[in-house]
Amino acid sequence: MTQGREMRLKSEHAGDYPDIPAGCWLSAREISELLVSRARANRASGVHQRTFVAPHFEFRGGEGPRGVGGKQQRTRATD
Repeated sequence: MTQGREMRLKSEHAGDYPDIPAGCWLSAREISELLVSRARANRASGVHQRTFVAPHFEFRGGEGPRGVGGKQQRTRATD
């Protein structure tokens, strides 16, 4: 059984994500859901910002982002 993708918030960016503990490896799925919920709440109150900035995090395990390792994922049927 393979372990899922994990991500860890870098300590120097802890202030940008107060609801995520810095330095702890956590499920990328759980953090992603939290980040999306936070972004939606911000947008509903008129604050528009990126969901998250990838370089603020470290990643391990699971499959990497689309296109890593020669796997080019298509995003449209016409590609």
